[in-house]
Amino acid sequence: MKHKLNITASVISIVLTVMFLGNTVAFYPLIFLFSASFIVFLVVGVLDMRFNYFLKTTTSNQREFCLLTFDDGPHPDHTPKILEILSKHDIKAIFFLIGKNVEKYPELAKKIRDGGHPIGNHTNFHNPITPLFSRKRLRTEIVKAQKVFKHVLNVNVTMFRPPIGYTNPKYASILKELNLQCVGWSLRSYDSVYKDPVKLQERLLSKIKHKQIVLMHDNMKITAEILDSFISEAKSNGIIFASDKTVKSIIND
Repeated sequence: MKHKLNITASVISIVLTVMFLGNTVAFYPLIFLFSASFIVFLVVGVLDMRFNYFLKTTTSNQREFCLLTFDDGPHPDHTPKILEILSKHDIKAIFFLIGKNVEKYPELAKKIRDGGHPIGNHTNFHNPITPLFSRKRLRTEIVKAQKVFKHVLNVNVTMFRPPIGYTNPKYASILKELNLQCVGWSLRSYDSVYKDPVKLQERLLSKIKHKQIVLMHDNMKITAEILDSFISEAKSNGIIFASDKTVKSIIND
């Protein structure tokens, strides 16, 4: 919706400038200003799902608990450790799984499901250039993963998270067609960037708040290393994490 408004406002502004200010010194500066504004809004819309530029995206849960989410799994080494830690603390998280990984590690994917953790679609292959795919190819990526989840796990997945977090008009129309809820985040852990576990944990503890959706990765060794101590310290600081009763409240919120 915001994308259409941005296009409409930019076109109207440029047309009016051409009609009434075409022979003035303000013409070129105004054309540049309107064009630059359009591009800035467009870039922000692509890069930040919280802007809800192309489609409505859930980036907070509006409730007094923090929701952990894990992308890119399942991973044979790190996902089991993460599941053990979550079970120890009686926490439920959403796992945005990659279709090919579910096919490769079906029993591990079932363990996530059987642990009461909701599952989301993170495409079938998680290609870094997925946002550049044609609409047909992008839809195929998402639908193929949906079929994998249904075949292997017997679940009808209703949530989707785009790889890298970039969105565009193609995502908007496809997710609407497939009735998938787009789920983003309000706190990115950067566990795929940090190399020092201590610094990663310090960052998370300094930024964690109620009502946040936290992006983490269950295919990262560092995440499994700090998760237990991070959760323990966050809880001691008053942070409440999603439980079996509350985690599903984020779905179709």
